[in-house]
Parts: sequence; C-alpha cells; structure tokens
Amino acid sequence: MPKIEFCVLGPLQLGDEGRRVHLRSSRQQVVLAALLLSANRMVPVESLITAVWDDHPPDGARHQIHNCVWMLRRRLRDIGVAEAEITGYPAGYAIHLSEWRLDAAVFERRLGEARGLAAMGQVTLAAARLRSALSLWQGPPLSGVPGRIMQREAVQLTERRLSAQEDWIDLEIALGRSAEVTAELYRLIAEQPYRERPRAQLMLALHRSGRTAEALATYRQTRRLYIDELGLEPSPLLKDLEQAILRGDRSLWHTSSVQPPLRHGALGAGYPLDAPGATA
Repeated sequence: MPKIEFCVLGPLQLGDEGRRVHLRSSRQQVVLAALLLSANRMVPVESLITAVWDDHPPDGARHQIHNCVWMLRRRLRDIGVAEAEITGYPAGYAIHLSEWRLDAAVFERRLGEARGLAAMGQVTLAAARLRSALSLWQGPPLSGVPGRIMQREAVQLTERRLSAQEDWIDLEIALGRSAEVTAELYRLIAEQPYRERPRAQLMLALHRSGRTAEALATYRQTRRLYIDELGLEPSPLLKDLEQAILRGDRSLWHTSSVQPPLRHGALGAGYPLDAPGATA
C-alpha cells in the first residue's frame, strides 16, 4: 500500500512518516489545505482567494495565488513527495494524487469498509477497521492553518471523527466490551459535553457493566447540565433510555446502538453479541 504523504487530520504535514515537513508560510498552508480537501478536483482561484484572505483580498490577489502555487510545486519537489502534481487550469488549480496518499481519504475509505463489514454482521472486523481509521488522527484537524474557511473545514472533519468514534463504541458494546469503553466515553463527553449520543452510550455501557446506579446518575447529571446551561430538557433518546433502565428492560442487554443510524456514518441500529465474525 502506498505511504501517506499528506496529512490534514492534525497539523498540516507533508512527506513520509518519520520525516514529516511543516510549511512555514501560512498562505501556502491555506492553499495546499484547500487543494487537498478537494483532491483531484479543480478549485477555483476565487475560492483560494477567499480561503486565504476571507472577504478582504488585496490588489493582485490572483497573482499572489499563482506565485504561492509555484512555490508549493517547488516545495513538493524539494521534499521528494511522489506522485503528487498541482495542475493549473484556466479557472483554478487541482492537486492530483492517489487517495492512499492523503490521510483524510484513507480515513473515509476505512469508514466505508467498516460500514460494509458491519452490514454483513462482521462486527469484530468492523470495529477493528474503525480503530484503524481513528488511528490516523494526530490531533485537531488542520491545526495551525489560519482562516475562517479552514476553521469551517476543521469543524466538519471533527464531526466525522466524533461520529466514527461513536460508531466504534456502538460496535464495542455489541461485542460485550462495555466496561472497556467507559473511560473513552468519559473522555469524549469531557471534549463534547452537550453531545447526547456519547451520554446515552455511557448510560448503556454502565448499565450493561453492572453499574446501573451510575447509569441513572449520568442521566440526572446530564439533565441538570442541559437545563442549567442550555435551558432544555434531554431529548427522548436519553429520557426513553432512562425509563428502560428503570423498568429493567431486558432488550437493553441485546442492543448496541442508542439511536438510529446517522445520515453520515452510523454503522447500524444494533448488533447481536453473537454476530457472525465476532471472533475474527
């Protein structure tokens, strides 16, 4: 498999693992990041200008973008990045490279493979594929790359990571590893305190680990947080789960997912513990 040579799932970096290079020029960082996020597709010059200067481009912005691309091409040659070419078009530029050389593309491919495995009941393999996808992350995406457009892109990438983590936790619970994922859930909730799905997953994992009192306490703490800081009651997702725990609903021992699949990436609405492939 070709080596990853472009990284956006963390600081923007170039080069093979073990000799990663950071671009010093913030302008080059933004232009390269914009091209990588639309790899193998043409990015209009106007979009690059907006990414670099937001709504306040200077005179001669197109010429500066042209110079920036020229310097990026030279930089790619100097560090020996293979099979990556920035091509100019009348209306813009595109970076052409194999998807295996961009960490975000590899991440998405592995997510797709995990979805396929889960759909076939290969729960253990799906969980392993998700772990492999999540291992590509090296911190906040595009960290250090300036600009409003890049911040928006970073938010979208972060959402993909969070959804993948939650999908992985669903699969781990399905495999009977509730106790093992509680620490990860506490960390995820600390990072995203208002996100409901990890809180529901924590309630389910605690209940299935024999820690029902803690599961119910988690609901009460969540309800107080939402009312005090958001002025909202928890959604039916959390309310229904609390009631199911209180009445000792046996179905909670035979489900792995606390909500219907997400539009972008949730792996399923529940997997039996004896799913085919669970020992692979």
